[in-house]
Amino acid sequence: MDDHRALFEALKALDPSKLTYQEWIDVGMALKAEGLPCSVWDDWSKNDTRYTDEGPDSCSAKWETFQGQGKNIGTVFFYAERYAGYKQSHDLDWDDGLEATYEETLVNQEGLGEKPYQMAAKFLETLFEPDDPVSFVTTAQWDEKKEKWKPAAAGVVRPCSDILKDLKKHRRIDAAFGTINEKAGAWIRLNPTKGAKNGDVTRYAYALAESDNLTIEEQKKLLIGFKLPIATLVESGGKSVHAAVKIDAKDAAEYKQRTLFLFDWLAKHQFIVDENNKNEARLSRLAGVMRNGQMQKLIATNIGCASWLDWMDYLEGIDDDLPQIRSLEEQSKNPPKLSPELISGVLREGCKMIITGESKAGKTCLSQNLAVCIAEGLPWLGMFPCAQGKVLYINLEVEEASLYKRFDSLYKAMDIKMKNGKNIMPWNLRGHAAPMSELAPKIIRRCRNTGPYKAIIIDPLYKVQQGDENSAEAICNFCNALDKIAHETGAAIIYDHHHPKGEARENVIDRGSGSGVFSRDADAICDISSLSPGKDILELIKTEMQNGEKPLQISFVLRDFKDIEPINIWFDFPLHFVDHAGFLNGAPVKGSREDNLQKSPNRTSENERLKILDESFAAMYEEEIDGARVTDMVDFSNKARRTIYNYIKSFPEKYILEDGIVKRRKP
Repeated sequence: MDDHRALFEALKALDPSKLTYQEWIDVGMALKAEGLPCSVWDDWSKNDTRYTDEGPDSCSAKWETFQGQGKNIGTVFFYAERYAGYKQSHDLDWDDGLEATYEETLVNQEGLGEKPYQMAAKFLETLFEPDDPVSFVTTAQWDEKKEKWKPAAAGVVRPCSDILKDLKKHRRIDAAFGTINEKAGAWIRLNPTKGAKNGDVTRYAYALAESDNLTIEEQKKLLIGFKLPIATLVESGGKSVHAAVKIDAKDAAEYKQRTLFLFDWLAKHQFIVDENNKNEARLSRLAGVMRNGQMQKLIATNIGCASWLDWMDYLEGIDDDLPQIRSLEEQSKNPPKLSPELISGVLREGCKMIITGESKAGKTCLSQNLAVCIAEGLPWLGMFPCAQGKVLYINLEVEEASLYKRFDSLYKAMDIKMKNGKNIMPWNLRGHAAPMSELAPKIIRRCRNTGPYKAIIIDPLYKVQQGDENSAEAICNFCNALDKIAHETGAAIIYDHHHPKGEARENVIDRGSGSGVFSRDADAICDISSLSPGKDILELIKTEMQNGEKPLQISFVLRDFKDIEPINIWFDFPLHFVDHAGFLNGAPVKGSREDNLQKSPNRTSENERLKILDESFAAMYEEEIDGARVTDMVDFSNKARRTIYNYIKSFPEKYILEDGIVKRRKP
């Protein structure tokens, strides 16, 4: 169930003007406890004329005073049901893994007794110890307004052993409980108590779980299917089933804590409980008594988990927010669909891309250019079509005015008009950065209110990463937080990261600074590295260099798509554009092996070494040995034997050396 969707539906149905002042406060407390912003309560409250009388800041002022006073999502559902007749949609297909085994459970019940006194005795023996004081009510009065019978007194208290003695001796309900109004039925307090007040309770053993917004059959299925630790399950003789859930609390404080958790959990799983049931002295229905022609029937004892703690362990297994396990055969009948492509051939919606680059390579400009392309539905870099949609741009580094100026300059540099500026949503968090584990739930909530988004761009990453960037554990936790955002919002997550200081790393996947978890976690890597043109290329691009244009290369490492050859580009602030003229062809990445060879004229380039090997091998090849002798290749190439050995080691994928014979490696 989507908790917030159902909650917003309940709020929409509920008119705040029908609530008392305290009930209005209760709703606010419940919304805050659920982690929602004050604006939700504020917007809903404006439908009440009393809200304006309180003043425009009344919600925010009271919101700050709420300190978890025990309200939860069930409070909202309960009021919506009471005042608006709201009914949640009920899905009993058990997709959440709670199997409806209630029929088997009920069939296996033994010793419940068919006669009323036997049923009452079994009920008492299950709930109470012999010395426990038992409080019950058998007198009733008719409520004209609600058109129902209600308890007419605080009730009578007797030791459990005395009641059982009278039941078994006289074999009649009235012999133990006195005369009963069979139109109204009778009530009992599930917890041992010396009186009718909460403070009279002597043992905090049970909580009453019952709901009038479901059919009897649905209530049974849910209560039993949830594996609740139920001591007794009783049909009320009316519209509900009463479950005495084992709370097993050591004191009143723990009882309150556990019942709040129980009722909140039940509400989130479509079983709305009256919040008054959290009172430890709450009355329930006494099994074995007739009520308006229907038996208050005991239908099960000691079902579900054995105890509260066992149920907590059970929930750890079924309520962990993890997806179902499905066989490949099952999936083949309804195959999961790939997410739509956000950047054609590069990145899908809901996936992650990291943009790595050295300082001043224009990572922010490239990210903003991507945001514009998604917002306007344009191809990124003029090469990669983008799906059009909204982009949340989380700015953690530059001032708000500077970010706006950059976007404005970018539109002008791209020579396009802003047609869909509403699709770009800058969120300026400079000065408000926090570890991603703390920021993630806030991002998710904001996206629910302002989305949906195609992409969320985080610039830069170092502002929100947590722990040492070289720690695999710390970065793994950070990446898991990003996964949570992507999963909850459906948006692609794109974030900028820097190169380490020093020479460029040869492999693109390793060029980002810190732990390798960064790059190996991402679904796509887009790396920007400087090019180091040789003298011949520098002569061709003299004008561009003098104009301040920076020669760069973009390289991709992709998980879901075919490899893309590196793309030579120019960066002329604030725009990156492709070198379609090919001026930068052949220029190596700055700091690479090829760059170092280029700067050392006495060293042989990789292409030259391979050429020497190929020519020497072809010239000296002997069919009888299916190869060429190293000595012959040395003579042909006029290179030293050690040099030829080193050349061969440089190309292990092409050549192998065995006992002085060079052979081509077979594919």
